[in-house]
Formats: sequence, structure tokens, C-alpha cells
Amino acid sequence: MMLQLIALFCLLLFGQSQVVEITDENSHIIQSGEWFIKAYAPWCGACRSIAQAWIQLGAWADDKEYNIAEIDITKGFSIGNQLLVTRIPTLFHVKDGEFRVYSGPRSIDVWKRFLAEKEWEKLETYSWYRKPGSIPMRIFGLLISFAMKVNDVHDYLTKEANVPPFVSVIGLIAIPLFVSLLIFLACISTAHTLWGKPKAPHTIGFQSSKQPPQTPAEPAEEKKEQ
Repeated sequence: MMLQLIALFCLLLFGQSQVVEITDENSHIIQSGEWFIKAYAPWCGACRSIAQAWIQLGAWADDKEYNIAEIDITKGFSIGNQLLVTRIPTLFHVKDGEFRVYSGPRSIDVWKRFLAEKEWEKLETYSWYRKPGSIPMRIFGLLISFAMKVNDVHDYLTKEANVPPFVSVIGLIAIPLFVSLLIFLACISTAHTLWGKPKAPHTIGFQSSKQPPQTPAEPAEEKKEQ
């Protein structure tokens, strides 16, 4: 019994370091090589139930070409949203930038076979526009992250600062619009300062070729016959 506890302690102490923590800052590393990634949240019971097996998988893959990683979606907002995580835990296999979703049994023996026998080749890959790191998904991730930040500010104003909810909503809408208007006006003012105000279209290098209409000459009066 004592030996088992010592072995478990060593696994927790040294095995955990073999699992790479993916964040928004280092998410670019999963674009090359082979990765098996778990998306989780600390409060998720199902995630906690496979945490020990995931650590063991990381220790097993330490001397192999596989990289075992995990993403805490409560911290990695952008990468979590780019992966379109809708339920947790969700497991992803990545091979040289090609993303696949693993939906098989949650067992370390099954995971080992999945990697060793390359069973991931049978899974469908993400389309180019759904891959994390692509321009559409980067924009989507940033928008979702911004929305969550705004929601955090709203929660703080209403719960901590005791601001009425409708005042908080109006402020969070009006302030960005007002700031955007100021930025727009500043850009216009800068452009006028650097290049001057635009001239009217009819005065820019254009000179009318039309001559003013001439009044027809009056016919000379005929001499009266004497």
C-alpha cells in the first residue's frame, strides 16, 4: 500500500510536467508536430474524473513523438473559442496543423492505441476556415473574448459597484460608440492637417472650355432709298 502511494505521488509530481498547458500566448506550438489535447474547466466533474488518466498518458508519451496537452478554457478564451468547444471535456488530435475531434471512450488504454496505431487517420479533419489560427477563427475568437470581457465588466458594475443593470448596459453601449466617434473625428482632423481639405470637384485642375455665349450682331440698317 505504501509503495502504491509513493508511486502515485511520484506520478503526480513528475508526470504532470509532461502535460503541456496551452494558453492564448503559446497556442501557436500546436500547429506543428503531433498533439493530443484535452479542453477542460477546473469546475467540471467529468474533467476531474479523467485528470489522473491524462497525467498518466502524458508520462507514457514522454519519450515518444506525441505531445499531450490541455487547455483550460476559463483562461485560454481565444484558443478555446477557436476550437469551438461546446462541451467539456473535449479531446482533439492535431497532426501538423490538421485538427480532428476525438469522440471515443475515455480510457488510457484506448488513448494509447488511438495514438500508437494512428487510428486518428480515420477521423474527418476540420475545414480550412474552422482551423484555429485561420483568419476567420482568429477574428471569431477575438470577438468572443471581447464579449466575455464586456460581460465581466457588466457583472462587476452590477454586483460590486451596485450600478443599475440598465445603466450598465447603456454605458457599455454608449461609451464604445462615443470613443469610436472621437477616433473617427481625430482621424479626419489629422488627414486635413496633413493633406489639407479636399477642394470642390469643379476647381481641381479643370478650366471650362466653354466660351460665354455671344450676342448676335444686329443687322445693319439698310439705307433708305432716296
